[in-house]
Order: sequence, then structure tokens, then C-alpha cells
Amino acid sequence: MADTAKTPVKVAMTTNMQQEDERETIQLNADGEMYEKQEWTYVRFEEELEGIGKVQTTLKIGNAEVMVLRSGAVAMRQVYAYGERTEGTYDMGYGRLHTEAVTDHLAVTKANLGWVMHIDFHYRLVLQGTPVGRYEISIVIEEDA
Repeated sequence: MADTAKTPVKVAMTTNMQQEDERETIQLNADGEMYEKQEWTYVRFEEELEGIGKVQTTLKIGNAEVMVLRSGAVAMRQVYAYGERTEGTYDMGYGRLHTEAVTDHLAVTKANLGWVMHIDFHYRLVLQGTPVGRYEISIVIEEDA
């Protein structure tokens, strides 16, 4: 099945992390591309992770779930679905680790005036059976006119 036309987009992502008593915010701005296939919207962009290297990120966005796929210096596969515990993997080159995400908030909104999508999801992350923290992700995707 052929992909639909790819549209250049700007991606702005904010990640708020809380691990034990520490809080950290990471912001990312990247150029990418978006296309729709069946009921899914796909957004691809490249990140440069400090001290790690380049990572190609793909967001597979549906009405009730978001999947994050990463490849390159970091390999990751994780689904986020409201009210569910989902399993995934994370690999930084030292071996694959088992992850679980318990998603307690997920909102995907798309404005029809121009092309803008907002994605917000919050989850608790478990790595190799050990809780590691709470994450709140906010992503804004806008058509790059």
C-alpha cells in the first residue's frame, strides 16, 4: 500500500520528568515530515541526543494511542494507551531492556484550520521491573508552510 503525500512539519516537544525527588524538563524542536496512512498519522523527525548521537524518531498517532519508535543511537518501541499498561523495549547499545508504561492521560487534537496537531500524554515508566519515574510529554506538530 503506497504512502500518501508527505508534508514538511515543525515538531516542538517538551518532556517533564520526575524521578524520585528530581525534576527535569527537556525541550526539542525539529524539522520532520508527516503523512497519513489508513487511520494513522505518522510523524518522522531526527533528534541529536547530547553525548549519545543521532536518533530517528517516528510517532504513530491514532485516536486512542501513540506509538514511539526510535532507531539509531537509541532503539525504542513503546505504545502509550490511556488506562493501559503497555510493554516495550529500550536499547542504547548495551543490550535490550524491557519497559512498561502505565498511561494515565492521553489527548490527541487536530485543528482543521491549517494543519496543527497537539499530543499530550502522561505515564509512569517501569524499566526492567523497577519504577523509574513519571513523564509528561507535550508535542505540537505544525505544517511547515
